[in-house]
Amino acid sequence: MDQNNMYPQENTGAQPAEQAQNPYTQPMQPAEQVQNPYMAPVNQQPAYQPPMESDDVAMGEWMWTMLLLYIPVVNFILMIVWAFGGGTKPSKANYCKAQLLWMLIFFCLSFVLTIIALFVGFGLIGSQISSVM
Repeated sequence: MDQNNMYPQENTGAQPAEQAQNPYTQPMQPAEQVQNPYMAPVNQQPAYQPPMESDDVAMGEWMWTMLLLYIPVVNFILMIVWAFGGGTKPSKANYCKAQLLWMLIFFCLSFVLTIIALFVGFGLIGSQISSVM
């Protein structure tokens, strides 16, 4: 075929038909030279990688953590140390931060409810005293 013409033309002898090249195709390469960057050869094994140290806290360590957190004053001190101190695994530090945040929320909530209960209680007592006199 001619590059500018859709219809096949006879070979005029300028170029043999088997040597005519299409500019839109690339020359074929032998199978050994073609490399696919996404696929390794089948007989090649991946390189050995040693097991990475895990950042997860083991179950036994969680058991000791929970046991220590059941002790009343020690739990607050240990949670502060584990949450903000260095050398603690990230999951344990995040747990302690979340637990401290819950403790702060419940402390504030109980403080507000105590103040409300005192005002209501004093109001009831004041109304009782004024009705007696």
